[in-house]
Amino acid sequence: MLLQTLTTLNYRNLAPATLHFPAGVSAVWGPNGAGKTNLLEAVYLALTGLSDVTRLEQLILQGEREAYVRADLWQGGSLSVLEVGLGRGRRTLKADGVRVRGQELPRGSAVWIRPEDSELVYGAPSVRRAYLDELLSRISARYGQQLSRYERTVAQRNAALKAGEDWAMPIWEETLAKLGSEIMDVRRRAVIRLAELAFEANAALGSSKPLKLGLSETTTPETFRADFTRRAAEERARGSTVIGPHRDDLSLTLGDFPAGEYASRGEARTIALSLRKAEFELLHERFGEMPLLLIDDFSAELDPSRRAFLLSLAASVPQAIVTGTEKAPGAALSFRAESGIFAPEQNSAPEQSSTPEQATKHTALEQVGG
Repeated sequence: MLLQTLTTLNYRNLAPATLHFPAGVSAVWGPNGAGKTNLLEAVYLALTGLSDVTRLEQLILQGEREAYVRADLWQGGSLSVLEVGLGRGRRTLKADGVRVRGQELPRGSAVWIRPEDSELVYGAPSVRRAYLDELLSRISARYGQQLSRYERTVAQRNAALKAGEDWAMPIWEETLAKLGSEIMDVRRRAVIRLAELAFEANAALGSSKPLKLGLSETTTPETFRADFTRRAAEERARGSTVIGPHRDDLSLTLGDFPAGEYASRGEARTIALSLRKAEFELLHERFGEMPLLLIDDFSAELDPSRRAFLLSLAASVPQAIVTGTEKAPGAALSFRAESGIFAPEQNSAPEQSSTPEQATKHTALEQVGG
């Protein structure tokens, strides 16, 4: 799986342009605020349809009403064109000119590693749930569909609780128990393999303490209905559903202690890297192709050995884009970032080629419409 080109228009602070990426490592370097993270965000959005912003208009250049991102992706022996149109409160996804839903995009296409991943360790349970749910929704379209149905039902039940509509509880509880039990079953099976991969990655990163993953659940498939009855008074008082997958947590244990409470900053960064490496391997196993690897600020909060691990990982995959305030070593191509403009360095630009396979190994910078 190779990203051939990325086109952006009115996306955050990025200048309108089409960037061509080669196979191997592309280094994007420059000062803070130059648009490096926004570039990776645009790539990830185009390939997966996913963004963690609270409002879509945050992705649109100030003063503009719409933005556009396009990725030409070489996968499975053919070229796919993926497009994202953004407006205020709306998002349009297309694959090869046809409107699609997010789960119809190539779900194993990219993994994004960023300094903020330490929040997977230190953050609230909702951060870890979001990580797990996003990953499982990419692995299984059905999981994503059932999760959406479950979350809508929770919202409806919460509204009924706040309105004191006790008569409606059995209706919502039956649906929640059915959907929630399926979600918990998928999570339990997936976390077994995720834990194995994260354990291996943590050891490879040089940690002397074993990393363990598990699920901290508020109920079980066997006791879901009974727990609604047991917690009924509490739920009426709170006006919210207090049990179920939407309240569960992905537990992280380093050595014999909860990682969120005892891990140092360096250990937390190592755990986060281990989770992303496990995510990469799980997507590779599921879809048979290695995802594009996106690494933001490769030297942030990393000692030399962990930085070397990250760069070695980037060099081992078919394609990676690595950003930093300094140039990542070993890059097939380097872009100098300045105020949302990405200029390929002259001494790294290869000759042009006409075939799709060869084109992924070459680069240029083209102005949109130019």
